[in-house]
This record gives sequence, C-alpha cells and structure tokens, in this order.
Amino acid sequence: MKTVFLNMENLCVPCSCRCRHCLLGYDGTAAGAEYGRAKALARRLAGSSPVNFSYYIGFCMDTPELLDHIAFCQEIGSPGGRFLQMNGFAVRPYGALEALMGRVRDSGVELVDLTFYGLEDYHDRFAGWPGDFALLMSMLKAANAAGLPVHISAPITEENAGQMEELFHILSAYKTEDIRLYLPHAKGRGWFLEPKRLTEPTWKQLPPDLRARMPKVRTQTEARWLQEGAFPEPVERHLTLSLTQENIGGYEAMSAPDIIRELEMLDDAFYAAVPTAAELAQRYGDPAGDRLFRYRDLVLLWTRRYIRENGLTLHDMTDERGHFSVRQ
Repeated sequence: MKTVFLNMENLCVPCSCRCRHCLLGYDGTAAGAEYGRAKALARRLAGSSPVNFSYYIGFCMDTPELLDHIAFCQEIGSPGGRFLQMNGFAVRPYGALEALMGRVRDSGVELVDLTFYGLEDYHDRFAGWPGDFALLMSMLKAANAAGLPVHISAPITEENAGQMEELFHILSAYKTEDIRLYLPHAKGRGWFLEPKRLTEPTWKQLPPDLRARMPKVRTQTEARWLQEGAFPEPVERHLTLSLTQENIGGYEAMSAPDIIRELEMLDDAFYAAVPTAAELAQRYGDPAGDRLFRYRDLVLLWTRRYIRENGLTLHDMTDERGHFSVRQ
C-alpha cells in the first residue's frame, strides 16, 4: 500500500447547521486545535513532508481567520486557497454577504460551493437550521453580484428526488458554473440516510437533464456491482491527521515522516482486521439491491456494517471525525 498524500484537518470552527448527512457528525462542539498553532504546524509539515501535503479547517469556514486561511493555503499550495465551500454560515444581512463575497473574490478564490438539500422547508429541516435556505439564496445572489463563480451541489435521496426539478428551476435564475447531484455516503450521520438512498427506479423517473447531473464517477445498483463480480483492492492511500486541542502538542514534537508512519500503522491495523472487498460482498451484498452506489461508497457501507456487527475497538480509519484514510 503506497501512501501518496498527507492531509491535515483542524476542526476548529463551529458550524451553524446540523445537517442530516454530515460526514463529521457535528454536534455543536469544535475540539480542533488553536488556529495559530495548527497553522504553524501545517507550515512545517508542508515544507518537510515526503509526500504531497494539504491542510484545511472546519467544520465550517465562518471564521474571522477566513482570509488569512485562504492566503495560507495559497502559500503552501493547498486547495483551500482557490476553492471554498461556504455552507453552515450564520445568518447575516445581505450587505454583509455582498461584502464577504467581494473579499473572498479579491483574496484569489476562484470558485465557491453552496449545497442545497431540496426546497426551502425541507432544506431547513435537513440542515437543522431555520432560515438556511434563504441564507444560501442570498449568498448565491451576493456571489453573482461580486462576480465570484459558484458551484451548486445537491445530495439526492429517495426522500427529496421529487423536489429536484423545481429546485433546479429556482437556481437556474442565477449564474452558476455547474449544478451537480451527488449520492450521500455512510460516514458520520450519513449512515442513518442509507434507507433513503436513491434507487434506480426513482432515478429513471427523473427528467433527462437531471439524470445528466448525477456523479460522473461510475454509479450503478448494488445488484450490478455484484453481477460483475470485480472487487479490486486499492493500491494507494491518502492519510489525514486530525488535530485536537489534546493531541497537537505531541505532533508538534514529531517529524513529518514519523507522523506518516504513525498514521500508516493505524491504517494497516484497521484494514488487517476488516475482510477484503470480495469477502464483504459475499457477506453483505444484496443480489437484488436496486439502490445506486459508487463502488467506493458501496464497499464503505459494507465495511461499516462489519464494524458495527463485530464491535471493533481499533481506531476507525473510515471515520473523518478523527485520523482517517481514503484508499483507492
């Protein structure tokens, strides 16, 4: 298994939302490390990591340090210097939003993303934040006024699929780079959305222009993945170090290679305790399954079932609320 990337996350910024699919399972607390200390550590690792390095903050980008973070990401070549996800912001007057979008544009950000979960009432319930839909619409308008390119994301499930055509009609009144649908996965609170995962019959009922906005990554039913019978094992991994107030002191004293070795040991131990994708398919695969998956998300769902059924106590490297990996 070849390690090709070291990421570092610092979940130090509270989020206004409590989204039902939140892969970080946000509960109102932000246990990340102090912003300045984490930034200093990121600068050191960016200059000494033997593999590619990137750094990001969360749970949200609604922080007084936003412009500093953008500039820092540009300094170290991290994606957050050019692309910004702007969900979970607190409600503010339109004038303040227009000023914010202007500052973000002037900082060098080239694209922002806003996520809509359905029409207004449903969106606000899904986001757990009354007024969030109206806020996002104001942010979209403000971005257009500032000349800041916007990408729209929309998770689609059995529950909200019938709202997508009207939602896209509303959004089409604004200038967007693209509007894409995506399928939520089973990380964090996404686990509880699995019973509502989009099915092929519902997908086929969508208008052709909406179907064309589905993920470009190969997506098909569980039954078809099983019929093909090909379950390739990954050969590369991206490792992510998750900073907290408690652990940053230890990592400040470690070299980049030592940090990578620690994460590799956690990752190797976790996957040594989990069956292969082919074994998971035999144990959990549904030959009649009509729900739609990317391959990686289907294996993730099976893996999480195995973890829950067997009560594994190893550090869970599929959980992005702590150190985690993405294998491919």
